[in-house]
Amino acid sequence: MKRQLAALAAAALAALASALPSHAFTPQTNAATHALEWLQTLQSADGTVAGSASRTEDTVLGLVANSQAVTSFATAGKTPIDSLRSHIADEEKTAGNIGGLIMAVAAAGLSPTDFATRNLLQDLACTYDASTGAYNNQLFNDALAVLALPAGSAPAKAIAFLKDRQLADGGWEFSATWGSDTNTTAIVVLALTSANGVTADVKEHALGYFKLQQKPSGGFEYATGSPDSDPNSDAAVIQALLALGEDPTGSAWTVAGKNAVGDLLTFQFENGGLGFSRPGSSQTAAPDPLSTTQALTALASKYLPVKRTEGVMPSTCPPVPTATPAPTPTAAPTPAPTPPAQQLAATGAAPHPAPFLPIVAAIAMVALGWRLRRRAR
Repeated sequence: MKRQLAALAAAALAALASALPSHAFTPQTNAATHALEWLQTLQSADGTVAGSASRTEDTVLGLVANSQAVTSFATAGKTPIDSLRSHIADEEKTAGNIGGLIMAVAAAGLSPTDFATRNLLQDLACTYDASTGAYNNQLFNDALAVLALPAGSAPAKAIAFLKDRQLADGGWEFSATWGSDTNTTAIVVLALTSANGVTADVKEHALGYFKLQQKPSGGFEYATGSPDSDPNSDAAVIQALLALGEDPTGSAWTVAGKNAVGDLLTFQFENGGLGFSRPGSSQTAAPDPLSTTQALTALASKYLPVKRTEGVMPSTCPPVPTATPAPTPTAAPTPAPTPPAQQLAATGAAPHPAPFLPIVAAIAMVALGWRLRRRAR
């Protein structure tokens, strides 16, 4: 009986190996499931994960990447998709916000052309600047927008906008004059891959840049000079390597027997969450939603977009309707002056803080890009 079970297990592993792309590694299913369990403890009654639209979107992508139903991730009957519907206004601040929303909606099997009464593809099209080729001048936001486009719909000028900003060291920078970082480089590589914009030269230089940023732990630093690897950079580069046809666990990306996948797992705590600092590395080391959500797709041996957007990008942006001038009121006698009333403070939800990936080397290792410092609101 034991021999039969062993034979069945071997056959199952062989079948799994043959089903995976040659560059993929075995999905870290247990780690991803444990991480999702921790994230669900942070889900609010309206379905939002960790109080953040970006973390909610990343959770949707992670669920789908790990073959788990989005509907199964619910609190009080509300799923992450319910949250995204109810907070649609907060989700459309920039092209990057819209791109992230589109990817989550598409991953959930829904149509981005009719979500919460909006055509998200139209909204994204209206952020495009045909004179420059940019959806957003900030590269991380721009790359998220390109990632969300349906296959074959990326304008040639949009592809050129990203390609032309590759720096001499092979990387891309989050903002002008900041210098290359692995998180922005990874997301741009994913965007160019999705748009069929990766040439042999672009690939060679990007891989060379990643190799220079690999630490003795096998993981990746945020930028040159960072003291250590971090989970956001590990997850981002793992995805980029997969997209470029590389095996992140192969010999080319192994340092003294260590690789980025193994390094990523060292940031996971017993409760399932991942933290920017490894468990036990300090008294303040703790899991955080950013590190946890951005690891999910990489743990599944997948890369963005986990499911390609379907639909047709609108070719034009409808003009914003002009308001009809109010009629001039008839002059009335000037009333006697009255004491000024106290002005009420403006109300409304505060915008989400910019979740772009922590600028580890440049800003004192604070934890946004895959995750990277997700994107600026």
